[in-house]
Amino acid sequence: MPMKNYRYIERRNMMIRRISLWVGEIAAAILLAFFIIYVCFQTVTVHGESMQPAFYDGDVVMVNKLQYKFSDPKRLDAAVLELENGSTTHYTMKRVIGLPGENVQITDGQIIIDGTPLDYTFEEAILSAGLAAYSVELGEDEYFVMGDNCNNSEDSRVANIGNIKRDQFVGKVLGTIKKGSK
Repeated sequence: MPMKNYRYIERRNMMIRRISLWVGEIAAAILLAFFIIYVCFQTVTVHGESMQPAFYDGDVVMVNKLQYKFSDPKRLDAAVLELENGSTTHYTMKRVIGLPGENVQITDGQIIIDGTPLDYTFEEAILSAGLAAYSVELGEDEYFVMGDNCNNSEDSRVANIGNIKRDQFVGKVLGTIKKGSK
């Protein structure tokens, strides 16, 4: 009789260890998924029309928050930026046009970078050059950004935004995961 109890206890303990291991693995997977989603990626809902036709009001986009921790923003990246206006902070999405150390100017509706026309066209001709009517010299950690809807976008061409510092980049937009209204 004692032998039966020993086997029963041994099987029960083995089952408890297996269940504990499964629970631990599931908990670790959930924590890892939470870490990846919270620290590495973020979803952002687009508000406004400044990035049309690439992104529409109400679109939900996936943002890679690690991208700019390990590499610099590249020309034509769509990026989420953190802007401060007095005591408030808000987020906006814009396209990277000018890179650190470059000179950006908008002449006759065309973007000129270091004397060379940018090989990128917006859906409409640029009507307002704003601050870029004259050459804008970017510092070593500054970027010039614009909305794709260039005639309906508050971006580096206006004084209250101006050049964007490197530390204002939140992440690179990977793409739309849910369409909003068109």
